[in-house]
Amino acid sequence: MFVSTLKTLGAAALITTMSAVGATAADETNDIYEAGTITLTVNLSGVEIADGPIYISVQKRGQYMGMTGHGTILKTATPRNMTATVNVAEPGDYAVSVWHDMDDDTVFDMDETYRPSEGWGASGTVPTDRMPTFDDVKVNVESFGITVNVPLIYPS
Repeated sequence: MFVSTLKTLGAAALITTMSAVGATAADETNDIYEAGTITLTVNLSGVEIADGPIYISVQKRGQYMGMTGHGTILKTATPRNMTATVNVAEPGDYAVSVWHDMDDDTVFDMDETYRPSEGWGASGTVPTDRMPTFDDVKVNVESFGITVNVPLIYPS
């Protein structure tokens, strides 16, 4: 998952890590990491047009910024707002991380000062002066599911 790339940034990195038409079933690939039955709906806002996919990662504390968890890929970006669903296995705290691979190269690009040069976002409260921790971005998912709003941040 893309979040493993963020792990290598260190504390010096400055990570701050629905229009009428949303994502359709043809645009979305669900649960690429683990099966689950509890629906977590992710509302993305501020989506910009670019050729690459949007990766959504949903992870428990022990999985955060690693290569396991739940997730989905939105193959085509729709401007402004999109909605996706990810099914998680059990209630509890999860972090939602989003990355828009704008140049479709499967690399989370950053500039020489480690600032993201692609769109990204996270659940919870994202700090502007350091890399986010699990506790910064966690949301509690109940057995009936949850809807999480994630505004995307793009480089200027």
